[in-house]
Amino acid sequence: MRIDLPRLLGGFHRGARDAMALTPPRHVRRLLVPLPSTRFGGTERHTAELAARLGQHGVAVTLAAEPALLPLLAAAMPPGQPAPRLLPARLGWDDAVPPAVAIARQRAGTEALLVAESPDLVLLPLPWPDAGLGVMRAVAGRGLPRLVALHLAAEGPPPPAIATELPALDAEGAAWAAVSAPVARRAAAAFGLAPSRITVIDNPAPRAGTEGRDAARAALRTRLGLRDDQPLLIFVGRLEEAKGADLLPALTDRLNLPIAVLGDGLLLGHLEAEARGDPRGLLRLMGQVADPGPWYRAADALILPSRLEGAPLVFLEAAAHHCPVVASPAALEGLGPDAPRLARLAAAGDAAALADAARALLADPAGTAAMVARAAAEAARRSWPRALGAWLGQLRLAAALASPHHAPLAFPETAA
Repeated sequence: MRIDLPRLLGGFHRGARDAMALTPPRHVRRLLVPLPSTRFGGTERHTAELAARLGQHGVAVTLAAEPALLPLLAAAMPPGQPAPRLLPARLGWDDAVPPAVAIARQRAGTEALLVAESPDLVLLPLPWPDAGLGVMRAVAGRGLPRLVALHLAAEGPPPPAIATELPALDAEGAAWAAVSAPVARRAAAAFGLAPSRITVIDNPAPRAGTEGRDAARAALRTRLGLRDDQPLLIFVGRLEEAKGADLLPALTDRLNLPIAVLGDGLLLGHLEAEARGDPRGLLRLMGQVADPGPWYRAADALILPSRLEGAPLVFLEAAAHHCPVVASPAALEGLGPDAPRLARLAAAGDAAALADAARALLADPAGTAAMVARAAAEAARRSWPRALGAWLGQLRLAAALASPHHAPLAFPETAA
């Protein structure tokens, strides 16, 4: 069923402080997605897919991001969907400077973008709670309807910059969504919101299956010089401590099994040195892989040793391809109480516990097969059509929360 997004979003506006005050409809035609990221990962892939799918519902979508990210965002667009307009913009959060400087730079870039684009509504994806404070200041200052989408948030005190900026963010005037319940809970505390104000929207899983498993298994084992019966583990993700990539050498030592590492990141040099120093050649660094699908189909298990995750797309990819998953407790926190049914959870997040969990998985083929079937069913449940309806609902809420007394920009239909 085709959803008319302009009608869905433009039917009415309800002031955040005048909840039932109806105003004449102003149809939303231009949606701006300012992405404050500096690197490409799950948040950015999800943002590209969502922007493309929103474009099929009658709204012009502009995705603005750092110039270096634009080719990666373009490659992540789903086939068969109208690609959003990609616009270079200096919006990335700069960790190398004091927060006040980063906020000022980001705010200036956003102000210029808002003047040039005159959006009717803003969808702001946040890879981290404080990654878009300058964008939030600029958008809130103009009174624009906005939906903030949170992808990751750590346990513990929120970044101090949020408390400093909070009075100028008008957090109550925005609609909010998060990809998991833990992220929603932490973000609500950081931004002074009631937990019920942040809607949890499950990340969708890719459509996949088991087709070509035997061929992929044979081809990749030949490429790696492995025996047909030799177990193969894989790691997919950024090579950084938050993803647990530093544990991979110790895992190869404890398991005496090859681990194919798909990804790039700050720890690449360290892992290359570890790989060169291992005469067994168990740590195989394959670099960034555009399509990890064949690797999921070929592997005996995915190792997911993350110390912090929002809603791991890598797990959903593996589940969709019927690849078993061995994970740290933190890696699948977003799945809540279902996590032990869907993956082999380690007792802790260290290499010893992860190795024990991997051995247990490999030693129990019947139990692993049942677990894989449950995970595949969960991946199938998390479809884009289902998620898109939830995102459209939050965009409608964002339009309803916009103050009818504050005209943020001289839109063509309301210009004097």
